[in-house]
Amino acid sequence: MPVVEVKLWDLERLTGASLDESTVRDLLPRLKCEVEEVSGEDVVYEATHDRPDLYSAELLSVYLKGLLGVEDGLPRPRVGSAEGVAEVEGPAYRPYAFFAVVRGVSLDDEAIRQLMQLQEKVHLTYGRNRRKVSIGLYDLDGIKLPVRYVAASPETRMKPLGFAIEMTLREVLEKHPKGVEYGHLVKGHGEYPLIVDAEGKVVSFPPITNSEDFRVTESTRDVLIDVTSTDPEAGRRIISLFAHAVAVRGGEVRPLRLKGALDEESPRMEPEEVVYDVSMNRDLLGLDLGVEETVRLLRAMRMDAEPAGNGKVAVRYPYFRVDILHPVDIAEEVAMGYGYERIEPAVIPPLHPGREDPIEVFTRALREGMVGLGFVEVNNYMMTSASLMFDAMLLPRQPIVEVENPRHEAYHALRTWIVPQLLRLMSSSKHAGYPQRVFEAGDVAIPDESRDNRVREERRLAFAVAGKGVTLTDGLAALKGLFRQLGVSFKLEKAEHPSFIAGRVARVVTEAGDAGIVGEVHPQVLVNFGLEVPVVAGELNVEVVMKCYLARLGGA
Repeated sequence: MPVVEVKLWDLERLTGASLDESTVRDLLPRLKCEVEEVSGEDVVYEATHDRPDLYSAELLSVYLKGLLGVEDGLPRPRVGSAEGVAEVEGPAYRPYAFFAVVRGVSLDDEAIRQLMQLQEKVHLTYGRNRRKVSIGLYDLDGIKLPVRYVAASPETRMKPLGFAIEMTLREVLEKHPKGVEYGHLVKGHGEYPLIVDAEGKVVSFPPITNSEDFRVTESTRDVLIDVTSTDPEAGRRIISLFAHAVAVRGGEVRPLRLKGALDEESPRMEPEEVVYDVSMNRDLLGLDLGVEETVRLLRAMRMDAEPAGNGKVAVRYPYFRVDILHPVDIAEEVAMGYGYERIEPAVIPPLHPGREDPIEVFTRALREGMVGLGFVEVNNYMMTSASLMFDAMLLPRQPIVEVENPRHEAYHALRTWIVPQLLRLMSSSKHAGYPQRVFEAGDVAIPDESRDNRVREERRLAFAVAGKGVTLTDGLAALKGLFRQLGVSFKLEKAEHPSFIAGRVARVVTEAGDAGIVGEVHPQVLVNFGLEVPVVAGELNVEVVMKCYLARLGGA
């Protein structure tokens, strides 16, 4: 978790309250901050990754005011009239830019250090090392509005931060420390992101470095903030966060109207809204807190809250609170306002003794049965790829559960069936000789809108037999042997499936319903996997087979 360093005297001047080590150690854990050290004026703590608003003294002081009773409700920085427009026409690979002006700030060395700390911590965490979001702060004096975010030639010249000479953007990537560290974010593209003012002066080369000409100093009174991003929602929230943070240092926020990639006012200062049912206090926290007490606690956590009737509370929280996604997160705020240390743990008696899940017991029996039939058990990852599940198996693409930002294309989705992975394993085991008899018992995930989480998990048993002269008969022999051990009957019905040879594939049907499929793998599928011998494969729904087994035991 990010480690944050603040000064006790700085927190005191921002909160207007007297603070000591004991107070800090009591209050910071209520904000999910773990205090590492309080030594003299130095306070060191760990903040969670989902709370970038706690990465510096500015907004930390806002929350401390709430817990100390100095202020409550939404933080309300002064917001003035719009400063004009900002033109956004950046490169396609980093298309979004957001701006804000904060006028009349009072900065000293510690204030600047805190804002730089906030900038770097957000870069490393929420900004994903500047790939998703990068932030810049500038002395507005000398910058002529409107500013423009453009795509510039690598030969454009600027004076980078910390340097006294001008160099091209290409040279910045080679010679500037931040260019060396973050150059990979723009290298390989014909144009680079650049922020210039109305006179064409270079303000910043995001996400690499700012211009030395507009460095923020203790004499700075008006600040320009920019956020460039690959995700518009992330950019909106972070520009709002920084506008609020800088305004804590005594300034007035002045919005800018964005023109280009987005047509909107920046930053957004209006809060988000959610309706909270106070019954969640009892259900999630074990606390009998009514509407009035809930309102009081949420206001102490720097939210606006008011009764909404029928045991509900209308809650408004800062737009920059990226951690609030659901009413459950409001319940956490209630707990923080109440004080975790006041919640007494209670041992809940078990309703019944723990026992192994019946599906696990039955699956173990199936595994033993398959081993007894001469099969070797294998285990594959539940993560796989759509190309393996569908393209290689001659199936049309179907809805699947996918990872939003996969690190590897081979593992970007949860499997919907297991047979493709068995064929892939056989493809890599051709040197082992034939016949090969393998099986796997494991879970698959199938999209299902009727479920709360929109996913249905099923336990499956898949098997495959490969070798010269292997036919459907070999697969049926395995099925009959397994079902005979269970004392369960089944029948075969004609089926069609693109992955199997027409006329050589059947559905496995039991008294409890469709249990699965078995068939000779289609020659084109064998070619796709590089297999040179016939393969018969099948896959069963374990829960359906278990129902038949339990029904037989019940009727015995």
